[in-house]
Amino acid sequence: MTYFLKSGTRFNVSTKEAMDLHEALPAGTYTVKFDKMAGCFYLEQIDGFEVKGKIYGDTKRNANRILNTFNDRTASTGVMLTGEKGSGKTLLAKMLSLDAQASGVPTIVINEPWCGEAFNAFMQMIEQPTVILFDEFEKVYDREDQEKMLTLLDGVYPSKKLFIITCNDKWRVNEHMRNRPGRIFYMMDFKGLEQDFIIEYCEDNLKNKTHIQAVCKIATMFDQFNFDMLKAMVEEMNRYNETPQQSMKMLNTRPEFSGEARYKVTLQPGGLDIAEDLLDQTEWHGNPLTGRINLEYKQYEATANPTNDNEISIDDEWSWETCRFSQEDLKQIDSNNGKFIFINEDGDRATLTKVKEKGYHWDAF
Repeated sequence: MTYFLKSGTRFNVSTKEAMDLHEALPAGTYTVKFDKMAGCFYLEQIDGFEVKGKIYGDTKRNANRILNTFNDRTASTGVMLTGEKGSGKTLLAKMLSLDAQASGVPTIVINEPWCGEAFNAFMQMIEQPTVILFDEFEKVYDREDQEKMLTLLDGVYPSKKLFIITCNDKWRVNEHMRNRPGRIFYMMDFKGLEQDFIIEYCEDNLKNKTHIQAVCKIATMFDQFNFDMLKAMVEEMNRYNETPQQSMKMLNTRPEFSGEARYKVTLQPGGLDIAEDLLDQTEWHGNPLTGRINLEYKQYEATANPTNDNEISIDDEWSWETCRFSQEDLKQIDSNNGKFIFINEDGDRATLTKVKEKGYHWDAF
């Protein structure tokens, strides 16, 4: 039988088999394209995501919660996943896509800066529940285009979507998406691996298990110790039977590369406390496990009072004194608090405490 397919004022002759009509978009992975000749958007099927190997941490639990919330709500749900590459946000996005497809929900990946009324109208033509993944959002969309996306994310349209936005820097995302659960219901910051994650991975993959605690301690030196770092370190340690300190000498994993990797300095020359304003530097940047640490402080001249030999007076004259520490002087590492304690041959004591990014401690709050 012959069919006539109408598009505007145009009719195309076709067969039922050639049209291959579907009442719903099959579960799969698609991307949005634009036909310049026809002047319309369309979907193109692409390869789906793959997740290989064991899933560590709370990725599965978070994916289950997000999908449960999406299914429970009547409106669209936005999720923003922020963090640097290798932090785990992309893995969670993949898990959400795969788990959604298992229940018949397709995924549409947006990797071009589509926006505006025509794009919004096209997206709303897809009436069934759908995952919409914006990968590296702040790189694909500039500020002006991000502003145009707010209407789509507002949830005012009748169709139900799970909008997943991944970004490396949440401060480059439009301010009207932050603290707006109506648009972005969940925001998850991937700041680095938890200690339980590191231990579980090392138990499964590190040959010499005696180094696990050392790996955990080294992780505290980084503002964001990600999975790429952990995987590379374990691989290098297994290959050359090295300690984590030895493997770091050549690996591209350096605490000093992190803008937030800094340490508060407490210095006790000869074991005696001195005021902070006498220190040349109250913060130290670098890797406490490699190289030497030199800390300077003001030493004032002290003389006996001629009228009373039992009294000591402090003169205005002072000089810089230096306390030097090497790796042999490292006596203690407190991995929970990111604290490194050095004591040298002269009895000088230095404590370097990792400065953490400001934020709420929800349990204490």
